[in-house]
Amino acid sequence: MLRATSARAGLFAVRYEVSEDGRPVTGWTARTWQQHRDLVIDGHPYALRSEGIARFALEGEIRAHILRTVDHPDGPLSKPHWNVEAGDLTYRLAGSGVGRRFALLTTADAVNEAGRVWRTGSLRPSYAAQLPNALELPVQVFVLWSAMAIWRASVAAAATVTPTR
Repeated sequence: MLRATSARAGLFAVRYEVSEDGRPVTGWTARTWQQHRDLVIDGHPYALRSEGIARFALEGEIRAHILRTVDHPDGPLSKPHWNVEAGDLTYRLAGSGVGRRFALLTTADAVNEAGRVWRTGSLRPSYAAQLPNALELPVQVFVLWSAMAIWRASVAAAATVTPTR
């Protein structure tokens, strides 16, 4: 299981530490969310990139992509999800950015849950992921990082919405 914990690293900075079953695998310090992050994951260099919450890419020895899609863009069931592609593996990340959980599905019919990513803790942001062993560790960190970005953007968007009367 992956865990991402956060701690203050100065007046405006936060330090994130990611561990797998208690063993540290990567970490970063940030004042704001960055769309490009160079990380060393379990001893190997990787670049994680995002274009908002629509596209994510993992670049390095192992590559993966996450792309946001909507099933019915014009209909009432326009719920977004993200397709995760790593090598010949394809999953669907479904859930709510405002909610506390994403499910990683093996098929588009939302029946077979292969894993999940969720937010934990209320005072200090922390996250956890139980993902399939078929996904290599850098891809698991990438999925967790992407979910964190989606949640952060969703919370920021919800905070800017002003009620109308």
